[in-house]
Amino acid sequence: MPGINGSVVVVEEEQGPMGEYWHTISTVHGERREPGCNLELIPRPLSNSPGRPATHSPTIHVHGDNSHINLNSMDNSTNIVSRSSDRLFVELQETARSIEDATIRDDVRTRIKKMEAARESGGFLQAYQGFIASAANHMTLFAPFLPLLTQMLSSHS
Repeated sequence: MPGINGSVVVVEEEQGPMGEYWHTISTVHGERREPGCNLELIPRPLSNSPGRPATHSPTIHVHGDNSHINLNSMDNSTNIVSRSSDRLFVELQETARSIEDATIRDDVRTRIKKMEAARESGGFLQAYQGFIASAANHMTLFAPFLPLLTQMLSSHS
């Protein structure tokens, strides 16, 4: 996250539900987990390095949708990711598993099932509205899915 300095202490070996590799970051406030796309590599300035400057370059691995690195620049890009509706509801369920509160997690997962069922049987608008209401406090998790859900919403009207 911008403004928080830390060091990567663990890099997950497997991709998460959104295709991201998660990292454990050690900060002055303790450890936290972040997807790789949230991290910015800030090399140590040569003027602060003890002794000779290092002769090797860091290895940077970039994975998943929207992954990129900005060096000495602001990111003003717009990222558009196309998702197939084939795996949409599976990925929504996988993402919902990361909600810590069990009651909210179960409600969101039930709403996802209702939305998937309504895709074929009708009532998608009501199921979509129920999902959005139950997942409102977790929109940062579900934001990547909203364009495809909105597209499905318009095709069911």
